[in-house]
Formats: sequence, structure tokens, C-alpha cells
Amino acid sequence: MAGSISEQNLRALVLGLLARREMYGYEIATTLAAQLQASGADTAEGIELAEGSVYPALRRLERDGLLNARWVEIGEGTPRRRYYVLTPAGERQAARTVTHGPNPASAIAHCQGARP
Repeated sequence: MAGSISEQNLRALVLGLLARREMYGYEIATTLAAQLQASGADTAEGIELAEGSVYPALRRLERDGLLNARWVEIGEGTPRRRYYVLTPAGERQAARTVTHGPNPASAIAHCQGARP
């Protein structure tokens, strides 16, 4: 039976991605899903990224003062994108809570108590 990523772990993963560079919401969601799949955590440890969990997490992080967001017009016929960047408080939080490595999603199994 699959378990969802906890809010705390999702928060840490989002901060870890944004510590690397500015990203837009859909990009964050697809990157996390791809990293879960690449790490095998989505099948081996039965951990899944619940659909629709990333955007509420982004809103909470922004409300908590850890992210700033801005809309960017992409071009005619293309929807604008909301890009997220860490605030100084977000950078400090990321430094305290994120395991820096090639794949932040590989930390999920450890956070969730799964065994390799």
C-alpha cells in the first residue's frame, strides 16, 4: 500500500529544489515526480506524491514567508507561469532542513522510515 509524502517532507523537498534555482509550479511538481520515479521510492518504498499536493504546499510556504512568487508572461497563446523563489528566510530554512545531494527525493525513504 502506498503512502503519501508528509507535508513536512514535501515542504523540505520543495525548499531543496528552489535552493537550486527559481522554478514554476508545474515544473516543481513534475521534477518531484520524476525524482521519485528515478529514485525508485515511488515503487520500492510505496511512496507517492499525491496529485494536487504541490500547489497547496507552495501557497503555505509563500504564506509562511519562505517563498516569493511572480507571474511571468511566456508568450502569445501560452499561459503565464507563476515562478517561485526562496526568500532569505526560505534559504535559511532550506539550509537547516534539506539534505543536499543529486536527488532530494532520495531522502524521502529515509524521512518516511522506509528501508533500502
